[in-house]
Amino acid sequence: MKFSLKPTPAFVRDMTDGHSVLGLAVSTLLYIVCVSGTLAVFYNEFERWEQASELENLEVSPSAYQLATEQAVALAKEEKEEFDSIKFTIPNTDMPRLTVEVGDIERYVAADGSLLGKVEHEWTHFLAYLHFALNLPLGLGVPLVGLIGVLMAALILSGLLAHPKIIKDAFSFRLTGSKRLQQVDLHNRLGVWASPFHLAIAITGAFIGLSQVAAFAIAGLFFDGDTERVEHILYREHPIMEENAPEMPLPDFAEILAQMERIAPNEERTKLEVAFPGREGQVVEIWTRVPEKLVWGERYHFNPDGSLIEKEGWSEGDAAKQVYLSTFRLHFGHFSGFPVKIAYFLLGIGMCVLVVSGINIWLVRKRQRGQPAKRLERVWMAQVWGIPFAIALSAVTYLAFAVPAAQVFWGTTVVLSVVAAFAGTVAGWSMLLRGATIAACVLAVIVHTSIFGADSFVHASLVANAVWLLIAAGIAASCLYTWVRRRDGAFASSVGSAVGSR
Repeated sequence: MKFSLKPTPAFVRDMTDGHSVLGLAVSTLLYIVCVSGTLAVFYNEFERWEQASELENLEVSPSAYQLATEQAVALAKEEKEEFDSIKFTIPNTDMPRLTVEVGDIERYVAADGSLLGKVEHEWTHFLAYLHFALNLPLGLGVPLVGLIGVLMAALILSGLLAHPKIIKDAFSFRLTGSKRLQQVDLHNRLGVWASPFHLAIAITGAFIGLSQVAAFAIAGLFFDGDTERVEHILYREHPIMEENAPEMPLPDFAEILAQMERIAPNEERTKLEVAFPGREGQVVEIWTRVPEKLVWGERYHFNPDGSLIEKEGWSEGDAAKQVYLSTFRLHFGHFSGFPVKIAYFLLGIGMCVLVVSGINIWLVRKRQRGQPAKRLERVWMAQVWGIPFAIALSAVTYLAFAVPAAQVFWGTTVVLSVVAAFAGTVAGWSMLLRGATIAACVLAVIVHTSIFGADSFVHASLVANAVWLLIAAGIAASCLYTWVRRRDGAFASSVGSAVGSR
């Protein structure tokens, strides 16, 4: 019997059909996850952009933590806020602002430790929440997005298997061909050249999203349903305070931070948490970012007098633990500095284009077969440009009027989809919503500048506003390309008619 590695036509056809069915099944949700994830690469910059005028200072004295803790405890008691810990964001390269959180209260902290205004990152939290949970309850949304990651990985693999001439056609790009050929070449070239990135994002996204489901399964199989025992495989058990624990002095922050300098001088400190502040049994935890490691960080536990209890060991644990703890930074591109963020942003745009072109190919194919899905074409076009428009619009309305971003996004997306199902044309929706998205992106920058003035064009705000303007410029370029193509097509058609009439 002769054996051949060359795929048979039946195999290619099955892979193509499976690829199409999978793509159609998750197209809109996958597109939302891709668009929001592309923007969420700049999550830290957008957080700072929302409150652009807040103090930024990487150098903070230990006495600032002492005073901030005292004032935060007093504020919590005054507002009758229940809490069992106080959490600080230590100024670092991603977030160079000192903040304190006690219960549901979160405030910025001045260099001397006095409390400042409220920390409000609601739009950025909406964006991140949209990406990892589609704004659904976490128990439902996170596993759903994880499942989308699994399907995305299946789409990538089936797409690669559906192209037996993948190497031969790797450099084929027919810009002057029919719309279907253009879409096919765009889809295939993006799918081939960026497939390592797309697979990495899909697999890590699936891993993050389904890890919660896996934890429940492991707990049921090995720990009689006790999920906390599963968590303790990765994390040290959180201390428990005894009832009526007596009061005691706050931790010696100066000694603890001095110890950190001796223990881990090359690790950037990012968070500090005091469990049961001012009570017997209080423990201090410090999180750091480990250089040349993909794990999201390391954690150190201290007694109030500054003596080290233990190092969590995330950066030195077994391979399985390090792989798990590395998926987050790998997925979001938060490693190796700002150039990686730019690369992730551009590759994320490519992923969005990949999703759109895949559905476009299927729609064009149906039209060519004499089975046009006109209503579906209009709805899809309204979503392709309506989803970026809705995200940009939510930023404008939140900045200007504090309107909840999730309501604006989902309301706009649903209304546009419903209206497109009954009215308009594909070309009309495309140009209308591209223009609206350009306007919304530019307006986001204008509104931000009107609120924060010169602070809109320094540090992280400069990056965030540049992202909005680059998106607007990119869409404007696509409008110009469409206009030139239509003009040239109309000119060629008129010349052909004139020649034919002679």
